[in-house]
Amino acid sequence: MKRTLYALLVLLLLTSCYKRDESHLNEVCTSGCAVFNIRVGTGVNSATPVSGAFVDLVWEGPKQEALGGPSIDIATGYTNVDGMVSFKFKPLGNEFTQGYFNISAKGTADYLPSYRTTLQVRNPDTVLNTTVHLSSMAYLKFVYKNFSPKDSADFFDVQPYFNTYGTNPPALQFTSSDAKNYPNMFFFSNDKPFDSVTFVGLTGGNEYTYFQVLIKRNGIRIDHKDSIYVAKGTMGSYRVDYQHSFQ
Repeated sequence: MKRTLYALLVLLLLTSCYKRDESHLNEVCTSGCAVFNIRVGTGVNSATPVSGAFVDLVWEGPKQEALGGPSIDIATGYTNVDGMVSFKFKPLGNEFTQGYFNISAKGTADYLPSYRTTLQVRNPDTVLNTTVHLSSMAYLKFVYKNFSPKDSADFFDVQPYFNTYGTNPPALQFTSSDAKNYPNMFFFSNDKPFDSVTFVGLTGGNEYTYFQVLIKRNGIRIDHKDSIYVAKGTMGSYRVDYQHSFQ
């Protein structure tokens, strides 16, 4: 047992010492170059360009290796007024045969950082044109009303999401006004009945937040899809009543 614990400790220490390789960051390439043209957009259909966004291009090696695989920081830069940034680089080794490229984007404090992973870029002289969607920050309030379960199968749920257009922003996180008794945005028949519980959290601004409402009440199931447009920096509000009333 002691030997096992020691081996795990050594592996943990070695893993924690591993750092990303930044020694080739933004190297100049003049021939045999790969070109990544990256557009950062926001809003509905990612149609609005984001200028001044920080973009980082990283190659991630195969993660099944002992210490998690290599990680090479290839290039960084800022988008222009059209939301564009281009990186030209020459592969150092097996970047185009193994692993994947990760493109992350970060705007000002009123944007949610996001990233896009490209798995099938296998030509070292490729020209890649891609978009990273950067959602601006907005807030959303869900008000649950009149939960009064009568049957063991009764259920009440709302699942919010917004369109990320192929990128990966942070997951939506909502907190209730009564987190002690109602920590989650779904309720089973063994949860306490209530008149009103409010959840508030971040969502994407200048775009639609979509959600699926599910109500099971006395053997009747209701599925309701809906959406709400929330402007950047504002608070949207949606009320859903267990008695089948939707805003």
